[in-house]
Amino acid sequence: MRNAISHAVSAVASHLPLGVVGLAFLVACGPVEVTVSKAQGLKPISGSFTAKFDTSATSTFVCGDTINAQDNAQKYTVTSAKVTGGCQFTFDQEVQVLGVADYATIKEFKDSVKLVNRVEIVVAHLDFFDDNGERFDVETRIKDMEMSINGTQVLDVDKIKHLPQTVVLQGEALDVIKRAVKARETCTAHILAKVTVLDSVIKTGVRCDYESQPTIILSSDNI
Repeated sequence: MRNAISHAVSAVASHLPLGVVGLAFLVACGPVEVTVSKAQGLKPISGSFTAKFDTSATSTFVCGDTINAQDNAQKYTVTSAKVTGGCQFTFDQEVQVLGVADYATIKEFKDSVKLVNRVEIVVAHLDFFDDNGERFDVETRIKDMEMSINGTQVLDVDKIKHLPQTVVLQGEALDVIKRAVKARETCTAHILAKVTVLDSVIKTGVRCDYESQPTIILSSDNI
């Protein structure tokens, strides 16, 4: 029976124009998805940056001050703001996910023109430390914290308590990456991490460590 059906389909296809047969094949199978992640050479979104307070004899940190900060690659600023019950620190950083050279070295980008359908990010950890290098305990020393990527909040304090978490970028957070990949341009992730610390005295600084791995799902068409 199966052979009979196969022969019948082949007979019909043999009388159709080649373009129609190809179109039927694409409709039946749909666009093929290709995954680009760590194994293919996609960089992690990770960093460790420290906000060091000015501890000179002429200066004393007051919540609300702007603090100079740095990591291994760049210098930037961390803002602080007095909130009810504590002090909120905001770490704001741009992290490169794809460089122009990556489109030539990651073969999944070279095989054919592909579009970004979705981006999934596994957030492994997001930790904050005091000036002595002691991790802030989420239950006893932190009132609130959150993490945003490309302007979209992806984690709140409840999710951070149960890392790792997989988040799926949507809206403008996804569109930023879509536009960069389509144009084969440098692709960055805008990371915004906030923590409200209950401790009334933090003498010399606050450090933020984060690590996550993005996965870009490509196809030959928008699904």
